Amino acid sequence: MTFSQSNYSWSDAGFSNDPKRYAPPAASVAGTACFLVSLALAYSFYPSEETSTLIATVVARIVGIGFIVSVFLDSQQGLRNLLRTDLLCIVGVYGLTLAEFLFPQEEFEVMTTPDQTTLALNIVLIGLAAMLVGRHLTPPKPMESSWLKLDDISNTLLFKVFVVSAFLGYLNMLISVQFNVIDMVDAMLGARFTQPWTRGALGGWRTLVNELALFSYIIPPLTGVIWNRKRFFSKPQIIIVLAIGALTLFHSFASGTRNIFIAHLATLSMGYLLTLPKNTFRNTILPLAAIAFITVYGSYHMLEFRTIGLRNYIDNQVYASESTRDTLAVDYNLASIGWVADAMPQNHDFLGLEVLNWALVRPIPRALWPSKPVCLCVSIEEFSGAVGWTVASTYLGECYMMAGMFGVVSMSMLFGALAAWWNRMAMREQSDYALVVYALGFFAAGITMRSMFWLTTAILPVIALIVFRKYVPTR
Repeated sequence: MTFSQSNYSWSDAGFSNDPKRYAPPAASVAGTACFLVSLALAYSFYPSEETSTLIATVVARIVGIGFIVSVFLDSQQGLRNLLRTDLLCIVGVYGLTLAEFLFPQEEFEVMTTPDQTTLALNIVLIGLAAMLVGRHLTPPKPMESSWLKLDDISNTLLFKVFVVSAFLGYLNMLISVQFNVIDMVDAMLGARFTQPWTRGALGGWRTLVNELALFSYIIPPLTGVIWNRKRFFSKPQIIIVLAIGALTLFHSFASGTRNIFIAHLATLSMGYLLTLPKNTFRNTILPLAAIAFITVYGSYHMLEFRTIGLRNYIDNQVYASESTRDTLAVDYNLASIGWVADAMPQNHDFLGLEVLNWALVRPIPRALWPSKPVCLCVSIEEFSGAVGWTVASTYLGECYMMAGMFGVVSMSMLFGALAAWWNRMAMREQSDYALVVYALGFFAAGITMRSMFWLTTAILPVIALIVFRKYVPTR
């Protein structure tokens, strides 16, 4: 039995008389105006503070309040209107740069100066403002691209897509442990980069199999969709789906890689929420609140055990010792953005198109292009003096390295417009299969806020699902 648009209509769910039926989710003008006012207020108030932490704290609080009010105004168009790509991008920028300053951050004082913090905050505030404006450059109308108008597939084929995605996603890991699932789970509990499937710095033909791990990103949104269709699947199938879905979340959590863990939670929730017949407070707001709690709680502990491994963290009860920090800190990306802004263009010229070229060539396997560039000609680590560890500056820092404030404004507006364009995929008339594709694009946009170098790689699963639906016979 199939569950497609041919045997189910939205009128059955009470949407037949909805005037917004054919409108995709979109930001309200009132919400954007309110948010822009909060950015302006933050810019005007923070110079009165003296220390780096207090400066960042003032901005975090004012911008946070503006964001909450803007979300409330957007919700007046319905709860489904909050399931937007641009909203995730804003949450990503805020979470990566400002959210940690809602908590005490004594370590931040020794990392950066007030002048560097000011430079970084200006970049963040201007970047957010440009993104808010950019999301209104794309009109909220139905998706016009025929490539993105995807028909649904049968439940049988949907389950096969799930199983194949899981097999390809875990293939490299399974090969590394001779297909012993117990050994694979045991290795997940080890310290970061000690697993037998960890790839080298440059890679080769062997790492081509490792690239298949991108298929694992398809698992969470499919899990959400299949759960909503669960009455059309057998109990063994549901057990398999839930087991693999739980394993995927556990793996991302145990790895200590927060951006992947949060991405899996986001796509799982999107796959579930977007395919509900009707969004209510109980089935939408409560799950989102639970996801937010798990994100914050999980992120705190992941920061503590990612260097020693989850096994040692639990066995030695490190979580109960005095060695754990008593506040929530992310990566202090604000500091690294300040280092970049302080060094360019005073000590180094902007990198220009080299940044975009590096982003475009990232997905090309080195086995196919041995001479592929290894990195940018200058790195954030050089500006910060980091040795033996990496430094991230979010897409904002990367855009500043590319072309200064012009790069920040232009790329932020572009990402805002692209996010609003992708929101067109979240139409109620879309098939469940198309909504899985939307959820994966949702993930790609969110992880791009961490680094825009991820975008061209993160959209590969999206392309794979589109090509599959367009060219592979489904009957």
